[in-house]
Amino acid sequence: TATGPSGGTAAGSPHALKEITLNAYKVATNEYLNYEEEEDSLLVIMPIVRDAMIRRLARSVDRAYLLGGGSGTDPVKGIALYDASSAVTPAVGTAASIANLRALRKDLGAWGLDPAELVYVVSTEVYYDLLDDTSFQTMNQVGPQATLLTGQVGQIGNSPVLVSAEFASKGTGTIGALAFAPGNFMAGNQRGLRMDTQELVETQRRVLVASLRTGMTQVTTNLGQGVSKFSWGTLS
Repeated sequence: TATGPSGGTAAGSPHALKEITLNAYKVATNEYLNYEEEEDSLLVIMPIVRDAMIRRLARSVDRAYLLGGGSGTDPVKGIALYDASSAVTPAVGTAASIANLRALRKDLGAWGLDPAELVYVVSTEVYYDLLDDTSFQTMNQVGPQATLLTGQVGQIGNSPVLVSAEFASKGTGTIGALAFAPGNFMAGNQRGLRMDTQELVETQRRVLVASLRTGMTQVTTNLGQGVSKFSWGTLS
């Protein structure tokens, strides 16, 4: 108001800075490998075990980001938890459709206005339902090789569709799909993947430990949560 026109009546509006705290949590897995397992095997066991541990960590992080409980032994709050009430609840006995996912976009409000800033993550069952929907654009129609490069299996209204095997099977109350704006969520790794190996001479085995520290949080709620889910309703 001090720099406004003489006699102006506009009220001042201070600019408030917001502080966002992003906590990183450790996820770790370990395997024990007896000396005899390596000595008696025709194959090199160590790389196989190491690859399995890395996949296990990757799936744990995926599940945490999507469905994490946000407390206790499941400390990362998953995207699904930010939508407290599901606005889209198709009956269990029906097939998921393009209309269901478009309803999720509508439920996002302002966050759903730009389809390029929206991502769908669907369960395997919903993905197969979409394949039966003739209006669903699979990657052979909208972009070859994208499945190999990004995990994208299709798109709806210029929004990418990803599939995850971390959702529970179709049933009353289980989640079938998520629509969210990645710009409203911040993820970070305090420490990347680390592999440690130690010889346990007394027990004649080797222990392998894989670990990382990661976390995710929401940026703002000014325009809503930035995420919408659909949960299966009662049996039709």
